[in-house]
Amino acid sequence: MRWGRSRGGLTTKIHLICDANGIPLRFMLSPGQASDIAHAQPLLDQVRIPGKLGRPRKRCRWLLADKGYDAEHLRQYCDRYRMQPVIPLRTMKRKPKPGPPR
Repeated sequence: MRWGRSRGGLTTKIHLICDANGIPLRFMLSPGQASDIAHAQPLLDQVRIPGKLGRPRKRCRWLLADKGYDAEHLRQYCDRYRMQPVIPLRTMKRKPKPGPPR
């Protein structure tokens, strides 16, 4: 694992997915300077939710996350897989860059 440099020095972030009882299902480590949202979809794609008999479910019903995971593409991902996102909105949205759309 690489250590990342942030304002606090050399750090590492832990991205963790838990079930409703707080039992960890999957985690991922990232450098401290890396964006949280960059690791959301890869981590969600790796989850298998154990349950009753049969094949484990792949998707959850709700996604609880902090403001670091507030992005339109993650909300669209939740809509595609019928998950309800419970993510607070950032106070300031990013302004679109000037110039022609990309």
